[in-house]
Amino acid sequence: MLTIEADLISTIASFSRAGDLNNLTFLAHAERVAHIAFGLGRMLSLSEADLNELTISALLHDIGIMTDQEQLHLADLEPQADRVSPHCKKGYELLKHTQTFGSYAENVLKHHDYYSPELEIIPAVIHAADRVDILLRKERYVLAQVDSLQDYFTSKSGKIFSPDVVDALQGLASIPSFWLDLEYEQYHYADNLEGFRRTLTLDELEELGHLMAVLVDSKSPFTARHSLCVTETAGFMAEKLLMPKDKVRLIRVAGLLHDIGKLAIPDDILMYPGPLSKEQMAVMKQHTYHSYHLISGIGPGAERLARWAAFHHERLDGTGYPFRLSAKELEQESRLIAVADMTQSLLEARPYREAMPPDKVKAILQERVQAKHLDPELADLAIAHIHDIAELVQACSQAS
Repeated sequence: MLTIEADLISTIASFSRAGDLNNLTFLAHAERVAHIAFGLGRMLSLSEADLNELTISALLHDIGIMTDQEQLHLADLEPQADRVSPHCKKGYELLKHTQTFGSYAENVLKHHDYYSPELEIIPAVIHAADRVDILLRKERYVLAQVDSLQDYFTSKSGKIFSPDVVDALQGLASIPSFWLDLEYEQYHYADNLEGFRRTLTLDELEELGHLMAVLVDSKSPFTARHSLCVTETAGFMAEKLLMPKDKVRLIRVAGLLHDIGKLAIPDDILMYPGPLSKEQMAVMKQHTYHSYHLISGIGPGAERLARWAAFHHERLDGTGYPFRLSAKELEQESRLIAVADMTQSLLEARPYREAMPPDKVKAILQERVQAKHLDPELADLAIAHIHDIAELVQACSQAS
């Protein structure tokens, strides 16, 4: 049985970082906001429980952003409410029914709300921390900007920002090391938060996987159910191989997470309505590299799950990407996800082609076996059940 000990804070930070990689304005935004919010929370003498809630909520605050354009709207210091509320609501809807993250949903919903006496302290802190990070110019030395930060927030105290939070920010302004830590990525939001490190249950892993799959698949309407359909295909194949139930569930988690690295790929490539150019494909090939490192970062024991999920574009002859692994380096589980991903992709309609009929998919799988790209036994399994898989993919694609 694969056991994964996870630090939830590191896991969420890692996944949030992926979405920031393609825009320098927002590089490490979630982590920077968490660092600033944690500092403000300490200045406010929040309890340890509130600091924990603040930290996780800050890392999750932009989880509802689905497109680069939505992210760019937030670069304005005081963006219009109709431009910021959609991602707050989406984040809330994503989180509210999850067992692991449901308690943070309200904070995500309200993190752009202007000050009122009724606004809870945690979203009020996150709002200020978020705007601090937007106001800071990364090309300028951070300590040279602290005075102007103070002036701006003082002028907006009681109007946009909580007076208590503004007072806390004035306290932080007098601590140069806090700002230098922010500048040089010495983030302290996870200090003394060992309570978030624990062994994840299969239920928690699946929940995390589903959450990430929805985020990835929402990035492109062209493949809106891809991760979930690959998961169903891989789970079906694992059951046909008579794998133990727990192994089947882990295979499904790998399917859910296999494209998590696409969070780091620009929308104009993910949503390109045709075959990618050589240059575009070079960018796209980064996604499995990011998937591997993001999943490995969940915690001790996750590296094996990362291999299963992220090696789906490797080939038995060593010509795949991004690691150029050969057959002896590819486990059965990695090979299974590769076959499931290709089979599902061929059965799925794309903007530049219709969904392929099962007989054509069978022929392509056989060609890839002959070319020593795919595992022959697993490809034969998919071929033997191609009509079942086609029905499964169609049902998954049409599910709401």
